Amino acid sequence: MFFKILPIKTGIVLILSILRISTGFSQHQHATQMEKKPDPLSFAPVFATMLTDPELKDYKMESSLMTVAPGGQDTVAHRHDAELFGYIVEGKVEIGLDKGVPKTYTAGQMFYEKRNVMHSLTRNPDPTTPASVLIIFIIKNGRPGYTKEYK
Repeated sequence: MFFKILPIKTGIVLILSILRISTGFSQHQHATQMEKKPDPLSFAPVFATMLTDPELKDYKMESSLMTVAPGGQDTVAHRHDAELFGYIVEGKVEIGLDKGVPKTYTAGQMFYEKRNVMHSLTRNPDPTTPASVLIIFIIKNGRPGYTKEYK
């Protein structure tokens, strides 16, 4: 026989101990999952089209609406192999490029990021209201729109 039959009392104690350990573990996992914060940025596609000017052959315009959660902040350094324009539809955002001092833009203002400049910060300083930014890329086919900086 591979195992010995335990007395009933010992078996019940063993089973209860196992259940207590597994319940505690699953509660810990659940608490960890609950603590995970939602992404500070979300994107919804708006419009995309190829450009028709012969001098801009193989270039396209892509746009999306970026929402920055209240108090949301993204510090993942990255680059866009494209020209990028951002129009603040509502709210306020802080944009940091090349790890420099961030600039603040408010509704009705627009910012520009040169191709392949390092983008190091996007932040909504308002803790209660989301910010919306219309993002417009002018990008050549085949180029990556987003490249994370690895160190």
